[in-house]
Order: sequence, then C-alpha cells, then structure tokens
Amino acid sequence: MWNKTQKEALLNVCKKHRYQNSENVIVPEPYLPYMPENWNGILVLAESQNISPGDEYDKWLDELKTEPGKLMTRLEQIPYKNKPDWIGVGPWDDGTIKLALQAIFEGANLALKLEDVAVSNAVPWTKKTNGRNVNPDKEEMQPKAAKFWKNIFDVWQPDIKALVILGKVAKEVMASADVKEEKCLKLRLPSPKGINPVSGMFSCDDLKERFTEVQKALDTLKMNKEVKQYKMKVFYACHAVSLGVPRFKEWFGGVNK
Repeated sequence: MWNKTQKEALLNVCKKHRYQNSENVIVPEPYLPYMPENWNGILVLAESQNISPGDEYDKWLDELKTEPGKLMTRLEQIPYKNKPDWIGVGPWDDGTIKLALQAIFEGANLALKLEDVAVSNAVPWTKKTNGRNVNPDKEEMQPKAAKFWKNIFDVWQPDIKALVILGKVAKEVMASADVKEEKCLKLRLPSPKGINPVSGMFSCDDLKERFTEVQKALDTLKMNKEVKQYKMKVFYACHAVSLGVPRFKEWFGGVNK
C-alpha cells in the first residue's frame, strides 16, 4: 500500500497525464492501479477499460467527476454499487484472471493470495468512435500510456516480483515504458472472441484432468459450470499454467504452502 506522500506524488502524475485531445476519450483522467493493503509484488495489466457511454459504470463515473481525485482512484472506489468484488478491470472482475492466477499458484505450490494482487490496465483511458469503444491506437494513445506508466514507475519504484501482461497492446505499452522482461509473464488477451474458437477444439473435462491445478483452482474459488464463459475460463487457465508455473517457481521459489 502506498503511503500518503507517495500517493499524492502518484496523483500528481495522473494530473500531469490528463488526456488533452479528449474529443474521443470518455474520461480524460488516467487512474492509479488497484493497490491492496498487503501487496505481494504481483501486478496484472489488462488492456483498457471497456466503458460504454451511458451504461451503469459510465453513469457512476459521472458521479465521481465532482471530485476528480476519485476518478484517478476509481479502481479503489470499491465496492462499486452492489458488486463488492468488482474493481473495474474486466477480465479480473469476471473471474478469468483470478482463475488463471489461482491455477498458477496451485501449480507452483505457492502460498499467494488473489486479494494481495495489484490490478490495472496498460492504457488508462477508453477511446470511442461513433459512441462505441475502439482499441487504443498505436499512433497516439499507446505512446501516451507508455509515458504515463514510465512516470508512475519512476515515482512508485515498485518491487515487482511478477508483471502479468495480457495481450499485445499491454505488451507494447510496457515495452515502450522500458519495463524489463525478466519479471514479465505475457499471456493472451482473455477475449472470448479470440479464445472461444480455439477452446472449442478441446474437451473441458479432459483439460481439467490433464491440468489438475485448474481443477484445484476451480474448487478454491468455488467456480462451476454455471459461471459465464466457463469453458473459456478453464481453457485460458490452462494457457496460464503452461506458461506461468515455471516463471512463478523461479520468481517465488521457497514460498511454499
């Protein structure tokens, strides 16, 4: 957890990087990562917030605009409405990354807790065209995001033990922010559109038998087939285990259950 002085310095970074060309940006203020009280050194970065103009979350952000500081700490403004475990990062909130990380913890035999993981997006703005979300462009928004994170890391000076990067955009932003790859675990973006066609080639039950860490994680998180996009989540967790367990053993070796 940040101390008061550090938090103020980080908020100043957010103020400095308020998006100036904001015509197609839903909220020009960037935001700080969700930082748990007992951070375990793991930072997860998805792509960007998926905000639809006029939806419930967009209306909630409008309520925060009277106090801009809350916009910049929006991931900490929990519980959001009636969703106590919801922080505003899609693949974390829907359980996809929680299951993937828990499966890695199980596979590496590590006593790490999901509630101690820091979470954010590589691009701290949402771009829209004709009222619809569009991907952060390489020409302007991604370079701005890289400068933002470079400044954040310069002030924060975090002891990152594992940086979990989801998707190509996050990968490119972190590379431009001069983040060293030694502590990076690069996973696919957990988009149903990209994952479902591949996951459909496999039997979900067979995957769980082969990747026992995933079944253990499902049991730990009490996730069953009633969960939305269940098969995709299982398949994605297998992907994370295959790439992540060796890295986490290297990074957290000795932290055994």
